[in-house]
Formats: sequence, structure tokens, C-alpha cells
Amino acid sequence: MSGTRLFFAICLLISAAAFALAITSTTPAKVMPPAPSVGMGIWIARNCEGCHTLYGQGGAYAPDLTHIYATRGGETLREFLLNPGAFHPNQRQMPMFGLTKSETDNLLAFLQWAGEQPAAQQWPPRPINVSGGVSPESPVNTSTGSNTSAASSDDPVARGQYLFSNAPAICSTCHSLQAGVVIVGPSLAGIASRAGSRVAGLSAEEYIRTSIVHPSEFIVPGFQDLMQKNFGDVLSSEQINDLIAYLMTQK
Repeated sequence: MSGTRLFFAICLLISAAAFALAITSTTPAKVMPPAPSVGMGIWIARNCEGCHTLYGQGGAYAPDLTHIYATRGGETLREFLLNPGAFHPNQRQMPMFGLTKSETDNLLAFLQWAGEQPAAQQWPPRPINVSGGVSPESPVNTSTGSNTSAASSDDPVARGQYLFSNAPAICSTCHSLQAGVVIVGPSLAGIASRAGSRVAGLSAEEYIRTSIVHPSEFIVPGFQDLMQKNFGDVLSSEQINDLIAYLMTQK
């Protein structure tokens, strides 16, 4: 096992232990049934806690989900997971993770179970993990006219800029374009100038393409292997090319 994979495996174990501690540190939880147990594994594997909190454990970038099942209901959450972009279309959006029906069922079972535990009533959210914020250079889109035209522009850079902050890519959810600002992943400020020297024999364009399609290949020092792994399936070849064209303007 490589050092990076070993480190990631250790991080997953720590995450599981931290979550278990959050449940049991106040009032003992009920035994977790099979479906929620599988769902907890999905929660950890998909790094949901990189942006969300449960019992105060996780990231401060997205809403706390301790009581989400009780407040929103299973069917609404299911629809949201299938197509996050359909909800609040002009605001910051969650990426599409492409969960199977079984994965969705188990994840929802976990969220329902977590919200029913005594700890859910006793632990107020205490966000951790996230530093920085959304870069002013990559703002969340709040208008529709110009953004819609950018999505269908003849200019690949304009289309890539649109994808950076909109579904199905929404790179700005985790990456800033401002130097020194860390959301979840590393800042992409100056990526066009740095990417060509990252890996010997790879051009900047090749490095960025590999980082999108096979993100586990290159892990920036100081960061974990947490990036969504299915962008090669979710994004078309043209969309990937458009993103690369836009990122190559970040010098």
C-alpha cells in the first residue's frame, strides 16, 4: 500500500472513531442496524464530513445534517441527492456524486438513525476543519442571464468558467481561485503556472486533465485524497477540455 493510500485509510479510521465518540460522549446510542452502518461507511468514503457536520463533527462549509432527515424528509433528500442542481439553482451547489439507489437508501438510513440518537438532542454543532472561504474571484452565481449564455458560449474559456462554479462540475465548492484561501481542496490560484512543473514529463494541460479524471494520481502535499472520483463519467470530454482551458488562464 502506498504512503498516500495508507494515510487516507488512517484518516478514514480516525473519522469513524471521531463520529463514534461524538455519539457516545453524551448519552449511549442504540446499536446501529445494518443499513445505517453501511450508510455510515458511505458518509465517510464520500467525505460528506469534509463539508457537513454531524453532532458538531466535520466541516463548516455546508449545512449541519444532524436533524436533516426529520426536517426535510426522506423523499426530499432522495430527490436532492439525485439532482442537487435542481434545488436552489442560483446558489452554491453540491456536486453530483452518482450514488446508486442502494447507496442512497443506506445513506438516508444513516442520516435518519443519526438524527434519532440521544446525542442529536444534546450536541450542538461545533464546526471544524475548514479554513478560508469562497474566493471573491470565483463567486457563487446569483444571476441567470449572463451565466446561461456563458454555458452555451462559443468560447471554451467562458464555458469552463461557467462550469467552475456551476453543475455538473462546481469546482468552486472545494477550490478557491485566491492565493492562500483553502476551502476543502488546495487553491487553484496560479495553477497554469505551477501545473507544468508538478510531474516530470507532463504538460500543465496533461497534469490538470489527470487531476480531474484521476484525482488520486497526484495529491498536493498537505492535502488528503478527498476529491470526487467520478468526474470522468459525470463530465463530457468537451466539458473537461473547457475546464482545462479556463484553468490555463489562472497564471
